Amino acid sequence: MNNNPMQTDNISVVYTSRALCRDCYRCVRVCPVNAIRMKDGQAYVVAERCTSCGTCITVCPQKAKTYRTEYGRVLQMMEDGERLAISMAPSFAAYYPEWRRKRLPSALRMLGFTVVGETATGAWHTAQATAEYIEQHPDQPVICTACPAAVNYITSKMPDLMPYLAPVASPMVAHARMIKKAYPGIKFVFAGPCIAKKDEARWKTTEHDIDAVITFEELDELFRLRNISLDACEESTFNDPVNGLARVFPLESGLLKTGNIADSMFGRVVMALSGADEIRELLDDLHRNPTNCVIEPLFCKNGCVNGPGMQHDCNSFEARRMVLEYASDYPGEVAEKTVLFRNTDVVFSLAPDQERPVFSESQIREVLSKTGKLIPADELNCTACGYKSCRDRAVAVLEGMAEPEMCMPYMRRLAEQKADTIIERDPNGFVLLNQNLEIIRMNQAFKNMFSCSDSLVGRKISYLIDPKQFENLIAGKDDATREYNHYPNYNLMCHTVAYHLPEEEQIVGLFVDVTDSKSSKDKLNALRSETVERAQELIDHQIDMAQELARFLGENTARGEVLMKNLIDSINK
Repeated sequence: MNNNPMQTDNISVVYTSRALCRDCYRCVRVCPVNAIRMKDGQAYVVAERCTSCGTCITVCPQKAKTYRTEYGRVLQMMEDGERLAISMAPSFAAYYPEWRRKRLPSALRMLGFTVVGETATGAWHTAQATAEYIEQHPDQPVICTACPAAVNYITSKMPDLMPYLAPVASPMVAHARMIKKAYPGIKFVFAGPCIAKKDEARWKTTEHDIDAVITFEELDELFRLRNISLDACEESTFNDPVNGLARVFPLESGLLKTGNIADSMFGRVVMALSGADEIRELLDDLHRNPTNCVIEPLFCKNGCVNGPGMQHDCNSFEARRMVLEYASDYPGEVAEKTVLFRNTDVVFSLAPDQERPVFSESQIREVLSKTGKLIPADELNCTACGYKSCRDRAVAVLEGMAEPEMCMPYMRRLAEQKADTIIERDPNGFVLLNQNLEIIRMNQAFKNMFSCSDSLVGRKISYLIDPKQFENLIAGKDDATREYNHYPNYNLMCHTVAYHLPEEEQIVGLFVDVTDSKSSKDKLNALRSETVERAQELIDHQIDMAQELARFLGENTARGEVLMKNLIDSINK
């Protein structure tokens, strides 16, 4: 969650934190409307295409996808002294454990909300109005419209199905209209697990009904900022009663059950489904074959309890159980069939996506050829880039939504080609052997060293050199060896490195020619030995000379002493 409470409306609902994005293409792969643009390895959300479903938020391994927060707006309204009402989506029963649920109304009132209600109050009216619309239109397919992400998907990707959308306000909008009618001038805040609700609040038909949309996570942040702990709150209840089965609304078929909509009632197929893939598959079929049916789509798999704003530790099945237990512990009141609050005045005026350019086959093939896909057989459709097929990615490249470098097999081939080029141009010898020590590959430097050619591929390495070093690897004595080897037949001295590739069951040999350096070293050692010998001769000569001089000086000194004594004796006489 972005912790800046002062987000502005000009920021799209879902966006990317560039510092965290690491071109894994996970968001590209899961986005049901291809709203992710890749540029320089970064994933950007294209607001014009985004349905705000939040799928990319839930799957991003780096937590680089986030949503626009509005708790700062709620704080500002509190600071301004506004009268506030809050509507808690039915999924709150799966977000808060039982003891917290009982204290939640009190905590919300301490936070500053005058009216504290459950969105399920409006959900009952939505379900009844939908049932009424279905009954009044027996000869056409009807798509329920409680899920804004599903509505966004249809209006943007399949605008021809828009006439089948039931013009019924969602529970959030229905509840907002009910509260604003009962409490004139009050501001309405919705809290739930849905990111698309933030977008729904800006639709032209609803923009005056909703003043802020926050997630349960944002609500917890408000409690933290106001130092409100649910532990210290007393148990209390919400303001308005809930009718019928409306508290199961966030589950698959929740709307159908609340509205008592069944096959037997309308004499046509009634289907509840969840998850983008199921919805896409069913709508594609409906597009091709407009069967008279009733469809309740929920974009999040297993329903709203698995929405992107449900940051909890339990799985979707446990969340479902918690909602059902809450609905069982607090059964709705029995209500008359007549809908007291009409909410069938919604007209979905959302504009479909702008027509995208149509690219020729030659343009598509040109892009494909740039990544080595020259013929259809080259199109692996591996989906590693995030797109379902190579052609889809090529079209995305032409649209500026994808990059050629997103093709993993292509990038791998490039890397292999670069590795091959490096090996081939390496001045050191390279040989690749199989487990039988038969030559698989040699580079040019190796061929030059051992005066051979590719005609020896398949022959044993022993045909050229002593294989002992490689045999030790096969025997498992070493994982890698380094030796200085002399190959007199080739007048060659090499530093040989050999190592095993166990997964490939191959052996690599690298040969560094040290013949010249070895010869130079031997010459240097010989020169050093000769220099030491000559120096020793010089020292011996100098010692002999010194000894001879000393002897000569000693003899002369003794004779001089005899002559001096004789002279003195002569003088004395």
